Amino acid sequence: IQKVGVVKYDAFNQMGGNLSSSIALLNEDDDGVIINTVQSVDGCYSYVKQIRGGKPDVDLGKEENEALEQAMYGS
Repeated sequence: IQKVGVVKYDAFNQMGGNLSSSIALLNEDDDGVIINTVQSVDGCYSYVKQIRGGKPDVDLGKEENEALEQAMYGS
């Protein structure tokens, strides 16, 4: 892992404290993963999306895109 992007956010505008997060972990070829953890009043859910050459295998949410851009281009 050579590039990292982290975005903390409030997924439901009710939890406060920005407890949810998207983390992009990439190598020098922009291959890696995005780990998105969503905190809700019902629990915590984590999702992993694969990145190859800077492109995701599925559509990304706003915060996931921000984390990917941070990792690829810096903050």
